[in-house]
Amino acid sequence: MENPQEQSLLQMNLDYDGGHILHETVRWSRFLSIIGFVGISLMVLVFALAGTALAALLPTLAPSIAGLADLGTAIIVVVLLFVFAILGFSVFMLYRFSVLTRRGIDRQDQAAFTEGMKCLKIYFITSGIFAILGLLGNLSSLINLFLINRIHP
Repeated sequence: MENPQEQSLLQMNLDYDGGHILHETVRWSRFLSIIGFVGISLMVLVFALAGTALAALLPTLAPSIAGLADLGTAIIVVVLLFVFAILGFSVFMLYRFSVLTRRGIDRQDQAAFTEGMKCLKIYFITSGIFAILGLLGNLSSLINLFLINRIHP
């Protein structure tokens, strides 16, 4: 019986065009991950600097929790930190994909290449979760909008 580790999954080798496309993919993923790091850093900076102004606006935006302004602000901060941490992790996985895949191609290192592909898988899973959450949020907003308009024409 053959060793499954010695056998390629698809019995394929990467030709010049495939290698070139993979190099371009690695370059673009590295660029996008760096842009992602900069974007997340700017968002954290904006929320840190505008935090007091947002906390002052919270009772105006949500009068039902006016008495719980401190608790509402703390909840918002915790949720934002959680979202930024997940976004940062996702962008970090994209960066690791670019670094490990490039190392795997340049050094002909199958382990690094495989680890890079695992990082890409994790990136797509987290991106997919954010996409589903965004769609659900938009759907709930539309349903809420239609219900409010039906109740208060």
